[in-house]
Amino acid sequence: MKVSDFVEGKLMEIGATPEYTGYKYLVCAIVMSMQNEYLLNNVTTKMYPAIGKRYGVSPASIERSIRTVISAIWYDGDPELLRKLMGRSYPVQPGNAKFIGVVSRRLSFYCRCNAETSKISRQANI
Repeated sequence: MKVSDFVEGKLMEIGATPEYTGYKYLVCAIVMSMQNEYLLNNVTTKMYPAIGKRYGVSPASIERSIRTVISAIWYDGDPELLRKLMGRSYPVQPGNAKFIGVVSRRLSFYCRCNAETSKISRQANI
């Protein structure tokens, strides 16, 4: 399974839907940060411009569209699944960088754990 498919599946579980323009930008941002965690230190200066270049839109449009999809998840999504995905509940909606950072780190950890479990199972012929 491709990482982007995995990320999309998790986002859809918590209530994100592809009809939002920011949905594909959010998936891209999470995948990029899973592949290079240092991008999380430069979301507005490195990540948004890279995504904007890929899709032919401005970094400001990327930021606004991602914020819109995060708001939709926050207010209309499944709160329990969101809490599980983020690892805890938050009293207020997190900003884009925090949401992307927390989700990408949690999904990276999940992927690593599953990869190691699969590796151990293959070695043990389970």
